[in-house]
Amino acid sequence: MHEKNIALLCDEADRLLQLNINLLRQMVDEPDVLSDSKNENGLLFDKRKALKRIEELEGEQIKTARREMVLAVVGTMKAGKSTTINAIVGQEILPNRNRPMTSVPTLIRHVPGKTEPVLHLEHIQPVRNLLITLQEKLATPAGQQVAQSLQQTGDTRELLDILADDVWLKNEYHGEDEIFTGLASLNDLVRLAAAMGTEFPFDEYAEVQKLPVIDVAFSHLVGMDACQGTLTLLDTPGPNEAGQPQMEMMMRDQLQKASAVLAVMDYTQMNSKADEEVRKELNAIADVSAGRLFVLVNKFDEKDRNGDGADAVRQKVPAMLNSDVLPASRVYPGSSRQAYLANRALHELRKNGALPVDEAWVDDFIREAFGPMVEEDDWKDSTKVNKKAEKLWNISLIDQLITEVIQSSHSRAAALAVDSAAAKLMQNAENVSEYLSLRHQGLQQSIQSLQAHITSLLADIQEIEECQNQVTGDVRMAMEDINTKTGELLTKVCASLEEELNDYFRSGKRKEQQMLEEENSAQPRERNAFAFFHDIFGTGNQHDRMRDFDPDSPEIKFSDRRAALELMTQIESTVTSLHREAEAQFRPELEKIVSGIETGFRGTALYATENIAGRINARLEDEGFTVKISFPAVSQLQTRLAVKINLSALMEERTETVTRRRRQSGVWGTVCRWFGTSDLGWENYDEDVSRSVINI
Repeated sequence: MHEKNIALLCDEADRLLQLNINLLRQMVDEPDVLSDSKNENGLLFDKRKALKRIEELEGEQIKTARREMVLAVVGTMKAGKSTTINAIVGQEILPNRNRPMTSVPTLIRHVPGKTEPVLHLEHIQPVRNLLITLQEKLATPAGQQVAQSLQQTGDTRELLDILADDVWLKNEYHGEDEIFTGLASLNDLVRLAAAMGTEFPFDEYAEVQKLPVIDVAFSHLVGMDACQGTLTLLDTPGPNEAGQPQMEMMMRDQLQKASAVLAVMDYTQMNSKADEEVRKELNAIADVSAGRLFVLVNKFDEKDRNGDGADAVRQKVPAMLNSDVLPASRVYPGSSRQAYLANRALHELRKNGALPVDEAWVDDFIREAFGPMVEEDDWKDSTKVNKKAEKLWNISLIDQLITEVIQSSHSRAAALAVDSAAAKLMQNAENVSEYLSLRHQGLQQSIQSLQAHITSLLADIQEIEECQNQVTGDVRMAMEDINTKTGELLTKVCASLEEELNDYFRSGKRKEQQMLEEENSAQPRERNAFAFFHDIFGTGNQHDRMRDFDPDSPEIKFSDRRAALELMTQIESTVTSLHREAEAQFRPELEKIVSGIETGFRGTALYATENIAGRINARLEDEGFTVKISFPAVSQLQTRLAVKINLSALMEERTETVTRRRRQSGVWGTVCRWFGTSDLGWENYDEDVSRSVINI
């Protein structure tokens, strides 16, 4: 019954899509309905926008007919996007090189039962034409000069090979090796065209049905019901792919058409010099995919003891965005490389019972799963390999992403395809209705009336600009006020925190002193019949043999690691408790400050959004116009507090050389031992001692 309902919905969506396409085509073909203007004003609905909308709706038709949910995968620079797609698919179907590899968006479609991947490049003629153009250009003196410059470096010398022999270009590529050759050559062709001053025909691949397609069974979807539709990944260029602006436009276009977007970012760049560039790229992605965005924070396996944990990452990534469009639940820290290697190994074990010894990825898996000191007997034992692969998969943390995004999208693909089509239909209906209504009312007005409206609207625009400037000033003053008052609050909190930490620091120094006393008491002085002479005459020098204790030192040293960890736990617990208490006091005060300041500038903003917009709409409505003017809502100021406690960096393991005393060997030492001498018959020696050092 459910399948029948899905089929009916898909049929109805297809019918409505076709009606909208026909209407738009009629508007394009009919003279004087749509403007031919090349005005860059994004609010103007013209022929260019109508043709673009037709293209989008035709893409929705294809997805609805296939009951296909398209998940676009886009990466920030060097984030590991190709590895992520390979991990999802379970095979190395995408080339993995150090430079950007996505030149033309590529669809990777789940086809149940298809174990050998096949790349279909049906729309091949534009590439053939480009090859001919480049070959002709290479024969010119200018082309020869470019060729000489390319041959000077190894990175670009190979680009000329794709012109010398074009046998690599064909309609189908079978298996991983052929697909690698085809996609790598296509990417190199884009680079070569740019180097020779020729544009790659990106426009020829704007429509989804003309994109390259890889058909393969996704290992994580094997055995799942395919009657509710299927999942397709869309490999798209990143915002900074090869520095080509055409690719950024293509990325935005493809993300707009996709049902959902998975952004891949690099964990190691979150706190680096590249952080600002990553933030910029992530915002470029989020601007196009608001409400449909998931984020994988890749390379999480490279986290060290000072790095942000998974929970901190989930809170930090949404804060990197300019708008509140990404909930923390849609952020997934993980390691695509570990997931890919583990999944590939498990697949081979299920299929063949052992790892193939002649494939390069096996060496990577062995080093990752067993470590550099692995014995050959270990990785040839299928039981041990299976156990290590499962453990590697678990620590990759990708399982949650696979379950909540990949498998969930596949199981709801048909419904999501219809939902995506409905959203596009609603958007198109609103735009077309508003445009045609405005044109209809405009044709019924006199020239004088229209001129009066234009004059009034220009005055309104001026008033809005003045209001905007005032709001900007109010916001700036509000932020300064907030910074000042919150700074005072934070000073109090920091003072309290410092006092509490000092108390626990002194507690830790007492622990160290107690430890030293116990160490020395564990080495009792030698006693014999003559020792009482030394007690009487005070010739012992035990204090000199004791290690001095400096209460002013910031370091707390422990010979017992467990004792150090206990103190660390105690300090961390205290700091956490203090933060919670401080937050409980801080938040109400902060909210009171923000609320009071917010009231001041919201009045000006609300005047613009209600009074000005209301007056414009009322005036237009009186004249028969149904268009509605609205401004973005003024959001409430947020008072989120994110507390991160990471004290692991306070402790380190250190080896120290300690000078100790012992009895000399031989006759002299034995005689001195009999008499219990404290200065004669002793010798110094050095010993390496491991200590856990806490430095506050």
